[in-house]
Amino acid sequence: MNTINQPHKFSTPGVRRLARGLLIGAGAAFALVLSPALRRRVALTGAALTMAATSLLSAQPAAADTTYPVYVTFDNVKFTMVNDGSCSNPLVWDCNDTTLELYGTVGAYTTAGAVSAGGLPYRLFGKWASHPCETNWGSSWGTTCTKEVNVGTYDFTKVFLCDGSYYQTCSTAYYKYNNTVGLQVHAGEQFKVTVAMQDYDATSANDNVCVTYQWFGPYTAAQLQAKTYVTDAQNKALMMPFNGDAECWVAYHLS
Repeated sequence: MNTINQPHKFSTPGVRRLARGLLIGAGAAFALVLSPALRRRVALTGAALTMAATSLLSAQPAAADTTYPVYVTFDNVKFTMVNDGSCSNPLVWDCNDTTLELYGTVGAYTTAGAVSAGGLPYRLFGKWASHPCETNWGSSWGTTCTKEVNVGTYDFTKVFLCDGSYYQTCSTAYYKYNNTVGLQVHAGEQFKVTVAMQDYDATSANDNVCVTYQWFGPYTAAQLQAKTYVTDAQNKALMMPFNGDAECWVAYHLS
């Protein structure tokens, strides 16, 4: 009788066991061939590859959020025209009052807000919308007093300034030579240089005598590192045209 030999069929688990046995046997044979030093080298290489694969699969930390320091220094304010209404001399029909009772603020911050200036983006002189006393610009007393100002130029290092988180209120004591605001600027942000000054009037609304601002940027990281803004700000004063009460120019520089 003729018989046909049927091929022996292995089950799936059986195939897996056979393959695993072959691999283990081949590995053992390969290990016997290698010298002890070479076996250690192969083991170390395998461990290094395992660590590399693990680090690639693990989440990597985000890049540092880089900020760049920008310093805004306010140099002086110049009033070229002043008109505080009629003076008190009834004998002179065309007499105008050319003295302002001034209080105000200068400031700087980025589009991120006050946090960009450490929470204190403003420098204030006098007390906003208040007239507790009156003194001259460079006086050594009367920090909250309004300042008597006429046509002329007034240096910000000579006047008492406090730091403020809000443009109308102080958060610190008053100091002279306190006319610089330090910013931390991110790439892609703009920053603003601003001024707001008013003349106090007891019998009428207080007058805006110097209110204006200037935006800079946005700058790339390379431009911030190269301090491109320094050149951009040169010969670029803050200016308010005559509005019937005053005309002003505020000089400042960036560093």
